[in-house]
Amino acid sequence: MVLTSIIIGLGITHILVGIGSAIDRLSGHGQRLQLSWAHGAWLAALFVWMVLFWWWQFRLLGLLRAWTLGHYFFIILYAVLLFLLAVILVPSDWASTDSLDVYFLSKRWWFYPVFLLASIADLVDSFLKGGWQYVLGMGVMPLAFTAASIPICLVGVLSKNIRVHSFLAVVFLLWLVIVGFEIYPSLNSW
Repeated sequence: MVLTSIIIGLGITHILVGIGSAIDRLSGHGQRLQLSWAHGAWLAALFVWMVLFWWWQFRLLGLLRAWTLGHYFFIILYAVLLFLLAVILVPSDWASTDSLDVYFLSKRWWFYPVFLLASIADLVDSFLKGGWQYVLGMGVMPLAFTAASIPICLVGVLSKNIRVHSFLAVVFLLWLVIVGFEIYPSLNSW
């Protein structure tokens, strides 16, 4: 699990460095930067998702009786998908980024398909912890999470309205906070 922790740590670091770069621009270094509710909410949601991923993987260690190389590669792939979302969301060239709304809309064709793959990986991750009995025993949340990701992805890729993206990001962020802190706050509660 150390390798996945490093990948998640790099993703969180990438997000935090991006926030630091935005603060640097806002404090007068370079042209004025236009912030974005959609971009900010997706960054916050991804940060929470990465923390929850790391938290829930402790459960995996106790549930899998026999680890296989396939399990290990899958967990690494899931972490890589979350890292890629961070790379897509944070501009690599801050000097040429003046509006985070424009930036986010230009990246939506990459962001939402990777988001969908990560959501599917989340369902597979739940399945690895104990099969369908485990997934269904957790309630409708894992299935609803993945099912909701499909329309989020479709709407996100097709919509050029930044308010739609802001709405999707805020709803997803609230979903993660509720699931992580209200429904499954303890590793031994499920």
